[in-house]
Amino acid sequence: MHDQIKERLTSQHINYKEIRHDSFATPIRSPFDFAKALDYEPERITKSVFLRSKIKDKYIMAVCSCGKKLNLPKLALLAGVNKLEVADQQELTDLVGYPVHGVSSIGLSSDIEAFMDKALLDFTTVLAGSGETAVEIELSPKNLAELSNATLDDISL
Repeated sequence: MHDQIKERLTSQHINYKEIRHDSFATPIRSPFDFAKALDYEPERITKSVFLRSKIKDKYIMAVCSCGKKLNLPKLALLAGVNKLEVADQQELTDLVGYPVHGVSSIGLSSDIEAFMDKALLDFTTVLAGSGETAVEIELSPKNLAELSNATLDDISL
């Protein structure tokens, strides 16, 4: 787990569980493999997508269930921009500091706005990136939203 995320979790006394992909007997190659290994609904596994405005003047992080698609026009409206697109890997590295397969909405700089699909609140816990590849954290969706300072809305299709 990334130190920045661990610090946020412990300093705010958040209950969480760290789950390493290599702790399972079967290989974890996708979020669906991970859900199957845990015997969880795949919708509990989140994805965090780093997006930018078309003119690259604003960046946001969007969190939803791994099997859902983001509603980019709605996110653009919420973010106050004309159009959003997925930011490139270099922007993710430079501005967020997490690896592609370990992206998290926790610990972002204050100039990166976070949005979270409110459908995630239907679950007792969800699994989110830990800032490290092949390591997830399980926590309540309410805590994830609070730690991410996320706006909750219907952002997936």
